[in-house]
Amino acid sequence: MAEVDDFFLLREFDSLNRENESTQQKIRDEEERIKRRANELAQRKEQLSAREQSYKEMTHQIAELDRRLLQHLSPEMKAQLEEQGLELMTQQDQIDELIKEDKTFIVGYQKTLLELTSEIESEIQILKNKILTHQKRLDSLLPTINPEWMEKYQKIRAKKLSHGSFSTLEGLHCKFCRHTVSKEFQSDVDVKLQLKSCPGCSRLILPYKAVAG
Repeated sequence: MAEVDDFFLLREFDSLNRENESTQQKIRDEEERIKRRANELAQRKEQLSAREQSYKEMTHQIAELDRRLLQHLSPEMKAQLEEQGLELMTQQDQIDELIKEDKTFIVGYQKTLLELTSEIESEIQILKNKILTHQKRLDSLLPTINPEWMEKYQKIRAKKLSHGSFSTLEGLHCKFCRHTVSKEFQSDVDVKLQLKSCPGCSRLILPYKAVAG
């Protein structure tokens, strides 16, 4: 016959599993955070490159206009080319300002990203060490848990039910889904300490001693 402590061991195993899953999600979140920041920096660098290319093309266009202005042109054509040149130089000045802003932003952002990456990588290492510590405890717990119980637990855990894998009885009702069970079912759980699943929600029913204890 099972002992109340057997249920405590199973609950600890479940708790460590859930904590590891939560920790792994934190690691994924932190890695995604770095990735987003790196993508933002890459996009700003692409923007800078595009603006520098535009500036370069405008420089060639202005040089071409200057070359044409040296030719014998009608006053109207000369005035038109000069106006085009002024417009290009105005646009080029605006792009030059944007390029300076991009470069200033990129330098600062790279520094911030470097510091953030170092901070996050340190935090991730702490989280990974936490998972390793929990995993060692999980490995030591595994041989102490009834294989049939473990099989039942793994099946219910695979369903990824919200609010966990366990429930208890309140009278003849599952505390979680309120499914009504028989008195025999209640006795099997609370007196005989059998690990049974709720027929309604599939959660494993813990005896009151394993909860109150």
